[in-house]
Amino acid sequence: MTIRRLVLFFIIGSFALKAQLNAQSCNFVISLNEVRVPGTITTGTYSQLVESLGYPKSRFFSTINPISHRCLNEGMPIAPKSNVQCEYLEYDAYEYIRIGDSVQLVFVNIEKALTPIYIGDITISSKKSQKVFLSEMTRKGLWSEELSRYKVGEIEFHYYTHSKVKNFCVDFKEDPCSSVVFTFHDSFLNKKIWWIEFPIMRIDGIVH
Repeated sequence: MTIRRLVLFFIIGSFALKAQLNAQSCNFVISLNEVRVPGTITTGTYSQLVESLGYPKSRFFSTINPISHRCLNEGMPIAPKSNVQCEYLEYDAYEYIRIGDSVQLVFVNIEKALTPIYIGDITISSKKSQKVFLSEMTRKGLWSEELSRYKVGEIEFHYYTHSKVKNFCVDFKEDPCSSVVFTFHDSFLNKKIWWIEFPIMRIDGIVH
């Protein structure tokens, strides 16, 4: 690698690290502790989940990487020494991850949910449009057109469809390397919210 390339690599890396640190130091961050889903839980035990929603309709095993707490101070993920085995539990409108006896909500299909969900005092229901969502998020200090991130014209990836959607990404407090993703339909006739994806709580959560 030439000196010029080394300098360029250092500059790009510095900008990326600075952007990541700025994202985590601003107010545009959502914590799962602020999320409320009537009729079920966001975190808790497997028995509590079964008590509220019954047994999952399907389940599959996977592995995830724990991240060191030091990433909060250094702004970068620390390579994990090992993977943690987990299990994904799927319901009609919700998806959870299970490690041992602990569970965490990681996905909500707003169109299938029987009730709205709440992020602080913001209500998210199937009637919520992009315009209203952004207005409320901006008013609560969770969104900025200059500093926040969204992707236009994306093809929906959770259900592997070819639907045109728009994804709005907000930093996640419990995992500084991930974002909460709000996915809206993006057609002429439909700009309502479809689903929300929450990252795994790697900091002070069920992954240690």
